[in-house]
Amino acid sequence: MIHHLHAIAAHAFYCGELEAGRRACEALLRHELPPGLEPLVRRNRTWYTHRLDELASTRFVRLDIEPAYPGWSLFNPSILAADAGWIVSVRSSNYAIVNGSYEMPAADNGVIRTENVLLALDDDLVPGQAEQIPANYERTDFPVDGLEDVRLNRIDGTLAISATIRNMAPHDGTCRIATGYFDSLTCRATPSGRHEKNWMPLVGRRRWLYSCHDEGHVATVEADGDSWQVTRHAASPRIAAGFRGGSQLVPIDGGRWLAIVHEVAEDEGRRIYEHRFVAFDEAADWAICGISLPFAFRELRAIEFAAGLARKGDRLVASFGVRDAEAWLVEMTLPEVRNLLVKP
Repeated sequence: MIHHLHAIAAHAFYCGELEAGRRACEALLRHELPPGLEPLVRRNRTWYTHRLDELASTRFVRLDIEPAYPGWSLFNPSILAADAGWIVSVRSSNYAIVNGSYEMPAADNGVIRTENVLLALDDDLVPGQAEQIPANYERTDFPVDGLEDVRLNRIDGTLAISATIRNMAPHDGTCRIATGYFDSLTCRATPSGRHEKNWMPLVGRRRWLYSCHDEGHVATVEADGDSWQVTRHAASPRIAAGFRGGSQLVPIDGGRWLAIVHEVAEDEGRRIYEHRFVAFDEAADWAICGISLPFAFRELRAIEFAAGLARKGDRLVASFGVRDAEAWLVEMTLPEVRNLLVKP
């Protein structure tokens, strides 16, 4: 069966049978595949991926604001609903990606630097007052500085953030998670010696989704004194093995939570990101209860990265970056997104 599905996945594009190729790729990723086949399936699938506006009604808004410093970029925003409008953090960095390589100003001596612009939006997503998120911590000489890919949250009425950090003393340059409140960050020991990135906050909780497929289970992480405690929950479907961190989890209905995750494909050394909506059922031990088809926000076969999802009633707004160079929002409706979800 896998052989026949792969033949369809590889050749349906050339026959104009896009739906058949899309379904074959999805079916393959629900199975344990022979070594080397899964990367081919993921690469083939990128030729069948929908843009989001083909799946739901959308309104896109580009965040054209002043970067942290002249000439710096804006990308990978994270959005949070507020009483009066919305709050967005936008990553601003000193580098550009040129022919697959990072290029920084000579004055920065090869150091990648990041600042984050905190921005108030009105109810219609129009930008207002902006300020920088402080990043005061003891630094090492590791050449990656600042809080990368911030996720916003609100806990007990206070603005909270979590982000990846590489150069906080006394650590070794391994990606770790910095957490805390707007004016007070801490960096605690992460659960393992491996890189820790892209934890997904549960809005309103001191808890993060750690993995959609940690040894075959959904896993969350919480603070336990001065360290972190990872808890494995319900078994997750095989297709979730490629799901990586994206937005926050926002509550929707019936004890369910909604998030956006991304998956990565490689094509001749070029990375391609695709996204999905994923729903989790808290009452069923955080089981994955709904998955959408993969989609691209605006650009097919490109690097787009979602770091935010916020809800107000039936309004959903996702925030994402494009090619580490653009910051975007997209507004949708919860009923339409809910209709995209199918049982895994």
